[in-house]
Amino acid sequence: MAYCPKCGNENEDDAEYCIKCGISLSSINKKYSNTQTKTSSFEKQVEDFAQEVEQIGKKAGKMLEQGAKNFGEEVKDVGKRIENQVKGESSPNAESGEYKRLYRSGKNRVLAGVCGGVAEYFGVDPILIRILWAIIVFFPPGLGIILYMLFWIFVSRNPNHSWT
Repeated sequence: MAYCPKCGNENEDDAEYCIKCGISLSSINKKYSNTQTKTSSFEKQVEDFAQEVEQIGKKAGKMLEQGAKNFGEEVKDVGKRIENQVKGESSPNAESGEYKRLYRSGKNRVLAGVCGGVAEYFGVDPILIRILWAIIVFFPPGLGIILYMLFWIFVSRNPNHSWT
């Protein structure tokens, strides 16, 4: 097979002109038939391209290796943070030893202080919580009453409020 030096198209050995671009191949065929050690321009281009691809592959491999190393370090850091949180060392107020706790409110109570306590915990107006709780009482039926009773039983009173 003879390759066209202009377009790289593959032609028959005895072709006088390139099928694709029409360049004369007779002088090229004679030159390449005399010397078999020389490579065609197309083969040279393929060889150069293969070398470029190999270099790019090496660079990409190095980049992937570095990325995997960085990713591994990030995973270790996240694991340490999670481990510290499980141990309680890295809570939001770890220095002071305080954390946010849900209490029933003695200031904003109507019945047992559940809605007032939930409102204080989330930092919203207790009336909004009471309205939401009233909606939950009816949709789905009874769920709000059951939740209120559970909160009344299991959530302790705020020790900083007056309960008389």
